Amino acid sequence: MPDVPASIISLVEREQGLIVTKGNPKNILSITDLARSDINFINRQRGAGTRVFLDYQLKANGMIPDNIPGYTREQYTHLTVAAAVASGTADVGLGIRAAAIALDLDFVPLATEKYELVIPHKYSNTDLIGALLDLLYNIEFREAVSKLPGYSIENMGNISCKDTSKP
Repeated sequence: MPDVPASIISLVEREQGLIVTKGNPKNILSITDLARSDINFINRQRGAGTRVFLDYQLKANGMIPDNIPGYTREQYTHLTVAAAVASGTADVGLGIRAAAIALDLDFVPLATEKYELVIPHKYSNTDLIGALLDLLYNIEFREAVSKLPGYSIENMGNISCKDTSKP
């Protein structure tokens, strides 16, 4: 949004990583392990942020999708990826910690995602944005979000940039 004065407000951070069978019997520790011939992967659908993250990691590690057994098998949610691992139809999938915990699986953290809102200044003093900010500082709301596995509220409500139109 060049030339649009705006603020960036932090929401939550969450962990992305490898969802693996309890005990991690195949010792899957990194993205590079996905190319092993004894590993069967389950992917997220094209366009999902998790899939974008995976493809970026593959490229950064000099890997090609054709060398990942199961790369073309797609699921549409973190929980269905975890269900594929729990059922044994996959050894590993990329997803969030909360999905792994929900199905009593193990999790190998790879990255932390930051969720932020960009609010143009012309909207920053509206009742709707005021109500949203009130919610972000609400103690009960913060406690509820902080109990979600793999989520952090440490920076929730912080304004990290007051004017995005300036470098």
